[in-house]
Amino acid sequence: MRKIVILFLLIIGFISCSSDKSKMESGYSLAYESDLEESAPITRMNAPASPLMMKEQTTSVIEKKIIKDAAIGVEVYDYKLFRIKLDSLVKSLNGYIANDNLYNNDESINCDVAIRIPEKNFDKFLQLLEKGTEKTLYKNISTRDVTEEFIDIEARLTNKKSVEKRYAQLLSKARNVKDILEIEEKLRVIREEIESSQGRLNYLNSQVSLSTIYLTIIQKIDYKYQPSKRMNFFQLLIKSLDKVLNILLQFFLFIFKL
Repeated sequence: MRKIVILFLLIIGFISCSSDKSKMESGYSLAYESDLEESAPITRMNAPASPLMMKEQTTSVIEKKIIKDAAIGVEVYDYKLFRIKLDSLVKSLNGYIANDNLYNNDESINCDVAIRIPEKNFDKFLQLLEKGTEKTLYKNISTRDVTEEFIDIEARLTNKKSVEKRYAQLLSKARNVKDILEIEEKLRVIREEIESSQGRLNYLNSQVSLSTIYLTIIQKIDYKYQPSKRMNFFQLLIKSLDKVLNILLQFFLFIFKL
């Protein structure tokens, strides 16, 4: 009987140990799975962007807006021939002449021309221009970065259009005259601001896409002295007699009136 009791106790102890072991294994498994979830491998979906990727994304989103201008003075042998070549060059590079002033004197022929050239052809135009000139008197090239102003205007324009849309929705729901008039006044003001911002944006786009070249063309002329013509003795005498006759005529007319 004693042996049976000892055997029964051993069986119970063995069963309890097996149960504790399985619980421990189960708890370890759950904890391990939780750790795996917390330390999941980084994939392409949740990986942080590298500095190079961020730089590429920024470059692709923000396009530089640069305004290029130039002021050039050139001296030429023959103004007429040079002007024919200049007009042909401007046309071939898809540009146009915005302003043209010609003035002459005894020593030179001078012409001031304002030329608009697509920005991509700016450097090419300057190179070809200097090849056909006798001498370059001066050349000043300036660049202006308006990217920040461009982005700021675009952001403000987007916000103003959103406000305009909300005012339009309120106007459609307004029921009394007072509210309608107030909302219409707000709409008028916001639309004027939108037009002003859009105009500035269009101007910047025009200045960026088309560069301006202020060109001064000079052709020197050999000065020849030409003495002024003087009247001879008989011409001076006739002129003097004519003055005397006029005075006498005025005198007799005065006497006649008296």
